[in-house]
Amino acid sequence: MFLPAVANSQGADMNNRVTLLDNEYASLWYYPDDHIIHHQFHQPIADDAFRSVLMAGLELMREEGVHKWLSDDRNNSILSAEDSAWSQDYWLPRALEAGWKYWAVLPPRKARGRINMERLMEFVGLGTRVEIQLFSDPDAAWQWLKDQDRVT
Repeated sequence: MFLPAVANSQGADMNNRVTLLDNEYASLWYYPDDHIIHHQFHQPIADDAFRSVLMAGLELMREEGVHKWLSDDRNNSILSAEDSAWSQDYWLPRALEAGWKYWAVLPPRKARGRINMERLMEFVGLGTRVEIQLFSDPDAAWQWLKDQDRVT
């Protein structure tokens, strides 16, 4: 499991995290020092398990004004057509309304899942002002998010 470096540039403890969800499919954390939401899929995920991760993060965006999200989808596969449509038509407009600005993505390792994720990233990137970066290294993804606008 990826955990960011021990201390950020402000000297805050990066292990100061709040676990929002942790099950066989996914973990979802909030790092209040850097205002970052971070999910990690442990295996292919779908339906209610997938949606519960995104909805828990959305709730935090609304409540805390968090606008940075790290998606670690390396262990995921291709999303179903239903989950893709739900994320684009239901979740995305609400995330944008909540102020989502920055998205660091560690895409699925498998080619089909990676292509699916790249299509979703293109959809989000074309129709919104969310700044998206694709990474292969979790530490680089974390650093990029940390360096973005610190105003929440």
